[in-house]
Amino acid sequence: MSGWVKLTKQFTNDELWFNVTAFRLYVWILMKASYEDGIVLNGMRLKKGQYIRAYSQLSEDLMYIEGRAKKALAKSTVKRAVDKLVKKGLLMAEETPLGTLFTVVNSDDFRCLDGTGDFFCPPFRETTVEHSPNDKKTEPELNIKNQEFKNLNKNGQHHSQENHSPEDQESESQNQNDQAEDKEKRINRIASRFVTLRNNGLFLSPKDELAIERIGELPLTTEQLEVLLEEIFHEFHMKNPNGEISSAMYCEKVIRTKLETKKNTKLSKKSKKESMSERVERLIQEGKIK
Repeated sequence: MSGWVKLTKQFTNDELWFNVTAFRLYVWILMKASYEDGIVLNGMRLKKGQYIRAYSQLSEDLMYIEGRAKKALAKSTVKRAVDKLVKKGLLMAEETPLGTLFTVVNSDDFRCLDGTGDFFCPPFRETTVEHSPNDKKTEPELNIKNQEFKNLNKNGQHHSQENHSPEDQESESQNQNDQAEDKEKRINRIASRFVTLRNNGLFLSPKDELAIERIGELPLTTEQLEVLLEEIFHEFHMKNPNGEISSAMYCEKVIRTKLETKKNTKLSKKSKKESMSERVERLIQEGKIK
């Protein structure tokens, strides 16, 4: 998408600067957002400051290099970053059939030195905006496409309402919200416990965030995971008094090893059965038979 944006130097003084994922996401959306009304992207006519993208695509957009390999962020990590930006008042996010529609908000926190809060500038020398072949649609075609999506969404909702009563739908929606909230609380508790035990700043790298999410998916209660983290740090400091654990990936690896060892021990006990000869020998030693 053509055009350019301007940022103030005070950006580096804001707390957003220290949140790598949220900062990268914000800059990405800022760079990709439409600089004027009427630009078409993914079949939708955008207003100034808008950008439409699916979370799965954003996960790939924000890929990072670890070693020699590229890694994508988890969609839940991207979603949390979006929530932070929305809560901070920098973005508005709206779900649509074509993807999530983001709208950049001109925040007073980043008002430019010229007194304006307008990030978006047109291309130099008024360069003509380039559209992909799929984006070159007439107004009637766009209206038809948008109406098709509306009808599809409406039919889907109607079909769902036929199969479920309003009470069931409300209950199902509430259950989904509760599960998402419980998962978020669980991850936050694990992250908070890890940060406290690490005792080396509040910042979590993207790798730490992904590792903590994977830890949260293990079949243990939150309390059990917190206890395991305490054991890991205690055992590590007993062996390495001057060392420190800086990575959540290390904790994840140790927890999985402990779980695997415990599982193998249980299987070994179940599979080990006393043979007839062993039983006879044992009874002779116990004096029960002669």
